[in-house]
Amino acid sequence: MNTSVNSRVVSQSQNRARLKACARQLLLADGYAATSIAKITGAAGLTTGAYYSNFDNKAQLTIELLQDLQAENQQHVEAILATADVGARINALQAWVETILASGWPRLELEFALASRGDAGLVEQEGHRNHAATRALEESLEQLAPSLTQGPVPVRRIAEIILDLAYGLAVRTVIDPTVTSDHLFEIINIVAGLVGTPTAM
Repeated sequence: MNTSVNSRVVSQSQNRARLKACARQLLLADGYAATSIAKITGAAGLTTGAYYSNFDNKAQLTIELLQDLQAENQQHVEAILATADVGARINALQAWVETILASGWPRLELEFALASRGDAGLVEQEGHRNHAATRALEESLEQLAPSLTQGPVPVRRIAEIILDLAYGLAVRTVIDPTVTSDHLFEIINIVAGLVGTPTAM
């Protein structure tokens, strides 16, 4: 590869990284619908041509960003679950959940899902991403509590239930930003035996 070709490859790689960084900031702050390609390229200081030499459309870039977010947070959750003390683990999980709920990620997921529902290809890609998240959580649960594999409920079903609760909570916070994860973690602490059952008011 000659020097000029190598320089173009490096430049395109840098442009791609810059576009993704700017898009991530805008998409999380403003949402999918409000973030146009023009806004992304303007924030990145690049042309529309530079955008389309890296991404086919806004959806492709968004999927890549959602995959990045999922991978990053999967690693973070795995680190939390590796914590020996149960109480510390639950507190760390709640702090992480609250950070995610305030990050703009839930709204981006919801907006993108609604915008993509008419595109069979995008729906399929999102389905694969969801299945990957379920498998990753299932594996984490098996490592965290091997006894679950001997229980009456399949570990995969437990993972699905946890994700159902997480997605439901995320949607609620999009609808009502005052909603927190306190009620969910109150139940988790009760199940873990860390606190007593609340007294009825």
